Amino acid sequence: MVFVLTVHVSGHLLRQHFELSLQELVDDHPLLRSRIAPSAESDWCWVPIEVPGEILEWQPNNAASTFVPPQRRINIREEAGIHVLVAAGEQQSQVVLYLHHACCDGLAALQLVGELFARYGQQTADPAGRRPEFERPDPSVLLLRDNYDVGDAAAIRQKRSLRRVIGKVSRLLLRKPVRIEASHGAKDGRAGATPAESAAIQSHTLSKSTYRALRAWSARQGVSVNDVFLREMILHVREWNLQAGVPLGKRWVRIAVPLSMRTSRHERMPAANVVSYALVTRNEHDCSHPETLLQSIHQQTSDVLYNREGIVCLKLFRLLRRVRGAMSLFLSLKPVLSSAVLANVGDVRRRFSGRFPLQNGRWVAGNVVIENIHGVAPVRPNTRAAMSIGDYAGELSISLRTDRLVLTAEASERFLQGYLSRLMQLAAEEATTSLDQRTAGTVDEVPSEIP
Repeated sequence: MVFVLTVHVSGHLLRQHFELSLQELVDDHPLLRSRIAPSAESDWCWVPIEVPGEILEWQPNNAASTFVPPQRRINIREEAGIHVLVAAGEQQSQVVLYLHHACCDGLAALQLVGELFARYGQQTADPAGRRPEFERPDPSVLLLRDNYDVGDAAAIRQKRSLRRVIGKVSRLLLRKPVRIEASHGAKDGRAGATPAESAAIQSHTLSKSTYRALRAWSARQGVSVNDVFLREMILHVREWNLQAGVPLGKRWVRIAVPLSMRTSRHERMPAANVVSYALVTRNEHDCSHPETLLQSIHQQTSDVLYNREGIVCLKLFRLLRRVRGAMSLFLSLKPVLSSAVLANVGDVRRRFSGRFPLQNGRWVAGNVVIENIHGVAPVRPNTRAAMSIGDYAGELSISLRTDRLVLTAEASERFLQGYLSRLMQLAAEEATTSLDQRTAGTVDEVPSEIP
């Protein structure tokens, strides 16, 4: 349950200042310097680690820009939930953060990246220049991390949604989602023998023009770009399995969408996991009508946000945890919870509550510039792919992690490229439409020679 963020920086990253910044960061985030253990009062509790151990691994690497981060396990019962690996070059470096999902979710991880480099930037910035700004977290807010209460109107909507819990749970149990078909080279479980096979993350960046075209295409359809991401993932999973020889049936493709449950009372909260899930489930035959599929997804995502239906999942888990053995039974009854996970964090820079000086839309942290940020969630058992999407400096970052026991590195790359191709095809379609409209407008403006 470890997820990964990679931060590409240009400039000479100074080890001493970075180490100090990391230590200050961990000191301000209690769950990052704790382990979990059983207690007499509850099933589990957080126990501070007096000596967190060596959480920083520094590797000189002149080819840092092409460094492939390996997978890493964190035993949250014995060690802190953070490990940082730095591939340090003279002019470029790659900083890899490994974070256990029990103590940090994706939004908190981006806040951590911002805080880490804001601290570093304050130490290394020119005294006469601009420095990053941030507000230190308040550890007392951690006591409110399971308080999801909102206003009266939203509470009424939540009660209405809770009346549908039985229906939602029954559909969750009865609609078994398809799994992404395994690649032939990995079915014997020998995947992971090479550095490429053990890569913790695969990433690609789409250009500003492509991302603008995707947003324009989405707007013409009257939906959000996130709705488009979801539709294309559903279609991609279906197409992947068809190409693998799995005949089309009445099965279900289910995409798990992480939802932040933060409210205004969680401001300045240190790193924690305050996330729930929405499940977008469609029959394989629904994929035969992409336009209708897109509109149905748009309707569902709108309802999910309006009704804060992520609360249903959290209340269900809370109920199961109160009954000894109930959670284990639930998981055993449903070994495949989703076909894939798709998280869209939106504008990465807005996920940080502080401010940085900018250079071409990129964060300037003292003597270095943050060129790009990639991240991806862990892959849960029987969910064979997790993808995360975010935009930084106007470009679209798309990252993938797969279960390497069933998908080889080559198959994972094909899965990623196949999804990217779908998005680029839509962007190309929008570019063609815009060009045709501009051409038509130019023709209309040419005066006729006939009175």
